[in-house]
Amino acid sequence: MSESELIPFEFEAQRVIELLAKQIYQSPLALLRENTQNAFDAVRLRLHKEGDNFSPRIDINLSAREITVEDNGIGMTPQDLRQHFWRAGSSSKNTAEARAAGVVGTFGIGAMASFGIADALTVETQSIFSGERSYSHAERAKLSLKEDCVQLKKIPATDSSGTKVIAHVSAIFNVNVEQAKSYIAEFVSLVGVPVFVNGELVSQKPVEAAVPKVPEAWRSDFGHTKFGERLAASGTLIVSNNADMWLSLSSISWDGLDKPGRIVLRSGMSTLRTFRSGFGLSTVSVSSAYQFGGVADFMFLEPTAGREAITTDGVQLLQSMMVEIDQFASIALSAHDECDLSTPFMSWVSRHKRVDLMQRLRATISPGDRIALSELAKMTSDRAILYYEGADQTVIKLHASDESPVLVLARGNPRRQCEQLFIASRVKTELITDTPKVKNRKPSAALTMQENALAFRLMSILDSDYFLKSDVSFGQVSHSLPLVAEKNGEIVFITLNSESPSVRLLLGLYEQDYSAYSGMAKDFARTVVFPRIADYVPSSTRQGAEAFLKAIRKSRELFEYEDSDLGSLPQIWEDQLEGRITVEQAVERSRLAVRTSVQVVEPAATAQANEVVGDVIANEAALQASSEDTAQGSSDSGAAPAITRVDQESKAKLLTIKDGEAALRGYRCFLAISDRAREEMGEFFLQPHRTSIVWGGQKTLFIFLHHSEEFGLYYDLQTREAIDAPAGGGAFPTATIVLKDRIFIPIPEAIRASFIPASGEKKRFEVRADIIHTEQSKAERSA
Repeated sequence: MSESELIPFEFEAQRVIELLAKQIYQSPLALLRENTQNAFDAVRLRLHKEGDNFSPRIDINLSAREITVEDNGIGMTPQDLRQHFWRAGSSSKNTAEARAAGVVGTFGIGAMASFGIADALTVETQSIFSGERSYSHAERAKLSLKEDCVQLKKIPATDSSGTKVIAHVSAIFNVNVEQAKSYIAEFVSLVGVPVFVNGELVSQKPVEAAVPKVPEAWRSDFGHTKFGERLAASGTLIVSNNADMWLSLSSISWDGLDKPGRIVLRSGMSTLRTFRSGFGLSTVSVSSAYQFGGVADFMFLEPTAGREAITTDGVQLLQSMMVEIDQFASIALSAHDECDLSTPFMSWVSRHKRVDLMQRLRATISPGDRIALSELAKMTSDRAILYYEGADQTVIKLHASDESPVLVLARGNPRRQCEQLFIASRVKTELITDTPKVKNRKPSAALTMQENALAFRLMSILDSDYFLKSDVSFGQVSHSLPLVAEKNGEIVFITLNSESPSVRLLLGLYEQDYSAYSGMAKDFARTVVFPRIADYVPSSTRQGAEAFLKAIRKSRELFEYEDSDLGSLPQIWEDQLEGRITVEQAVERSRLAVRTSVQVVEPAATAQANEVVGDVIANEAALQASSEDTAQGSSDSGAAPAITRVDQESKAKLLTIKDGEAALRGYRCFLAISDRAREEMGEFFLQPHRTSIVWGGQKTLFIFLHHSEEFGLYYDLQTREAIDAPAGGGAFPTATIVLKDRIFIPIPEAIRASFIPASGEKKRFEVRADIIHTEQSKAERSA
């Protein structure tokens, strides 16, 4: 028998690096952003050192196969090239001086990651410190983990310091020059340093270009002001005639600590672009009553490597600031008549029960004009006014006269809620009763088999889906309402209107098409019953929300690249080369470090929505056909339950609806969230929630706000290419679909094309998800 021998397990270093690098930088756009960011950091460091004696400049030249970024910053010595540029995970910018200069990136993985896109990388640089000028070049095909493979030589010095990096792009990643130019211009538009792309200046834009001011009805210029318990700032507030707002803040502090930077906001913009030292990081979405969006430029905002994203800590701090900004804006607006035109203002003051801020809101009296609530309180200080909560003009005319006018409650929320709160505490009234009445309520023994079945089914759904104990009966309900609901103790008593079209539809289905009955009952509970019982659902209260949040946190993990994960990539392979771990272990650890947040969708993983949840689409149309089933004051952007079919399964990752078919709540595309997010946070979607979606650059952000408004789920997708639509977004109807093994979230029509793969194409999404608080408890504030 011949003797056996051990031979080494060989692998191609260039192939390993290419595979790992592609997980971090997946397109020429990402490579362009990273190299531009490095150039920006280099000139920031030189500005910090030389001050006004230095005139910085960055030049970017783009062609189909080459990306060149040149700066006149601090440059690099041969030692810098060895120890930092060509050594993945090592950065020369993790110093106090670099932080004081306002650098953006500190990861030190750019050169390695560039090889996911580039075939070769060339660097020419001259250090301002040593005066040495160096040339360096590496080709992906010649990379090795065991042999020297990077060319480095000294060349004659010139009178210009700085660095020029040329990335020779692989043929399969041809650069779309116009797209790349527009893309990088978004990131450097507010930078104070001149940045030229193919000879055109694209930086040094005023912030007003990104966040236009509103037409000025009045303005307030204020010094250092406390916004709440934690935020203080100075700035300017401008308000238009229709209550649109523009707010600029500087000299900002949080918990008494200075937060260098600025924030410029405009109501209704929704999308918040984040910057560090003027360099663009990412677009984020934070919850705001006024849908404030704009620009946030702070040193505490830290990017994550290789993607348009900031750390979750940064997002959370912005969200916490926004809570106090909403409060400040509400207090300021309450002192002016324009508040009566602002639905967001009314939503905020009613939700926070700030009756003291409602005095300039105007109510309707008949006969007569609209009157400020403060004047109404004075008018009724001596005698009560007749008060009517309905809309029947016959009733109003019967009781109203010049001597005895009638106060008519607004029909829609949130104005109606504001009037109810103010009137209850500050206005003397005599109520004209016109509340819905139930006649001929059926005793349990008189219910038909179909009615018994529907009552039992609804009670089961409310118990299992909304944790609500209920008692369902049948009768005749006035005002053509489908039902009335009242809470007594721990039980919600619901009376269904036997004459309601939607109730008759359900009863008919039980007898004629039982297979469709169960799904229709679920959808009836979601669209018709829930709006009338939302305030009774346990998790809509602070205590209920906190209990649910504790439960969901038990298995929660943070989906993002941490510094330790990224720094471990070079250490992993160093450990392998020195024999501390096996190649198999190195490959597995590297794969986990860069792939755990990647989701892939290909044509084979798509399905038609009507093949998976066809009954939902049909039920939605049937229920919407009954106009009386629209709850008073309900809103498409309000909190709503998910569409649940937990007994159904699907292997699809994308559901689509053809253009010629009926859309589902306005959507024709639904994306499955990642398996990891579903397993660890999926229970969140079983709770009623609001939906906000914003997009810009390579990012699409989803904020699902729990109906308690205490916290939300942040779901961040980054695509390989830029989203094929202008930056935008806002509040959208909730249309989450929950199946047994999948949770689908809706994709707005404006960006649908960016999510549907063409034949032979794979759509790749990098995913980050986390729970984000909208407001902090007193205990958290004092901690």
